[in-house]
Amino acid sequence: MRNFAPRKPVKSFMDLEVYQKLLENAVFVSKYIVGDKDIDVELIFDGAEQKEKEGMLQQRATSVPSFAKATEGKGGVAKELIFHQMLPCALGLPYLIAEAHSVRFGGQKECLVLLERAMLNCNKMAVYLEETRDICQTGVETEKFNELIKKYLYTRQKILNLQRSWKKYMDMKQI
Repeated sequence: MRNFAPRKPVKSFMDLEVYQKLLENAVFVSKYIVGDKDIDVELIFDGAEQKEKEGMLQQRATSVPSFAKATEGKGGVAKELIFHQMLPCALGLPYLIAEAHSVRFGGQKECLVLLERAMLNCNKMAVYLEETRDICQTGVETEKFNELIKKYLYTRQKILNLQRSWKKYMDMKQI
């Protein structure tokens, strides 16, 4: 039987376990999975022209004669498409938790929506990681991918618990 150990009080979003885990996962994805692969970093982070560039990526993907040719070698279009979606998703998850924590006292419904988006992005990350594991040659062991997928799904459950807890607190506050 485990001894009871009270958790540290949450004074900021950085004290939340889900934030810490998501930040740890994002660092792993950016350093070891995406790393310094030949992808256009400007394409990932330029938010003003994101839709236009996504259209360009789709056009590039459909202009390739076959999927097999697209995934050939290190610079395949499939790999590029996956990485362009995965990196912003991984790096954006800690921001969603920080934002939800900030607005939970003001826009109570908005913070619950942000936590929903964080859970959705955890599911997306599991899919991106499976695709990367199965399609791309990253040099990262399959076990590491499986571990990371489990971490994202576990964190998703923790976010759901956090959402329920905040909702319960908000309902009690309104009484």
